[in-house]
Amino acid sequence: MQTKKKGEKNVIKLIRKSNELVEARYKFDIWETRVFTKMLTMVRRDDKDFKNYRIYLRDVIKEFNLENNNDAYDRLRNGAMKLMSKIVKVVRNTDEGLKELNTPIVVGVENLIKPNKSVEDAKFIDVSFHPGMKPFILSLQSHFTTYDVNNILKLPSSYSIRIYELLKQYQKIGKRKFTVEELKEIIGVIEEIDMNGKKKFKDNYPKYGNFRQRVLEKAKKDLAKHTDIRFEYDPIKRGRAVHEILFYIIDNDPEIPITSKRTVANEVNHDQLLDEIHNEVKEWVSLGTVRNWLKKYPESQVRRGIKYTLEQIKNGKKIENVGGYLSKMVQQEELLQIKSSNAVKIQETRAKKAATEKKKIELQKLEKQLRDEFRQKEDAVIQALFIEQPQLKKIIFEALKTSRVAGYDPDKTEDENMSDLQFAGAFKNSARKRFIERFEALDDYYVPRLKKLRNAITSL
Repeated sequence: MQTKKKGEKNVIKLIRKSNELVEARYKFDIWETRVFTKMLTMVRRDDKDFKNYRIYLRDVIKEFNLENNNDAYDRLRNGAMKLMSKIVKVVRNTDEGLKELNTPIVVGVENLIKPNKSVEDAKFIDVSFHPGMKPFILSLQSHFTTYDVNNILKLPSSYSIRIYELLKQYQKIGKRKFTVEELKEIIGVIEEIDMNGKKKFKDNYPKYGNFRQRVLEKAKKDLAKHTDIRFEYDPIKRGRAVHEILFYIIDNDPEIPITSKRTVANEVNHDQLLDEIHNEVKEWVSLGTVRNWLKKYPESQVRRGIKYTLEQIKNGKKIENVGGYLSKMVQQEELLQIKSSNAVKIQETRAKKAATEKKKIELQKLEKQLRDEFRQKEDAVIQALFIEQPQLKKIIFEALKTSRVAGYDPDKTEDENMSDLQFAGAFKNSARKRFIERFEALDDYYVPRLKKLRNAITSL
């Protein structure tokens, strides 16, 4: 029986979940989520099998900062009982192809209804994970997400907790995109219900405005206040409707109040703006002068005055006191456009070219990120094949030794040959040809996306 020792201090407790479980489809209420989270913290990294986990309800109440009353005890017990009827839907790649696994979460819940006098604390429940959950919690060697449970203890919504986990997965990348429907399904806004034996889907927030306000905006505030990450997001429309959501994941210090963060951010942004504008005119005016401009006039007016002056200089106008001329132009609310239409066209062309180049660089970064992800997953499939068939690597090496195009060098070791790009490519292609079906799901997902990105880059 896995239990918590009395008097145990509040320390960092890591939760480890396979990425498939993080992205699985399920809907918990907040009390079910608290019991499930507590169970996860009791699993040890080196556990080979699940145990019966004894959860003292007073510990959950303390850790989640709940009201210590009978209602909280009853809700936690009830949450554990309801977990037994919940199903997790996990989509994953297998040797046979893409599969959808539906598995229960909890197989049993036991609580003491008539304690002996010798039992010091009768307010506990004994719970057990369903064996179907093993691949997603135990002995995880790769493709898993880890975080400190303290980040979610104060989150008041199961939706906020699920969004935290999904974004935590991509913290190092800094961005993550979902379709609205996909996100709703994962976090349980769209849930599967049984209507007289027929399965139907219910969208709790069918209107995007309600979903944004009740789920996204609430999670945004919750994460900024209580966790180690926060986020901004952009809605991406298809036609008039919002089709996708692009999240920007930002490291966060929850100890700093949100209002203070905004103040610090505003100060940093103002300093950056001040330096940026001063760099354009530092040959003629001081930093203090630019600061005074920004205090007196809107940023757009200051930029317009500077732009006009610099264009005049570029076009050959002789200005004896450039600093004074700059100050005069900055004070003007409206400025005449440069009369030369050719100069305007040149500027427009340059701006268009710069925007195109920026877009191209962004697409190239996305392409590289997607290609690297594709290669990593290809390598993972190949490593899995080597584990299943220990002789496979040797067989492929022997076959490539006589190939003219493989680039095998008999004077090099296996590792040295594998570090050669030509030979490594030939090695991967050989493995692919032998086990085409193992790579079909990856190809179906990545190849068209990479092709679409390449066409978009080429068209610029």
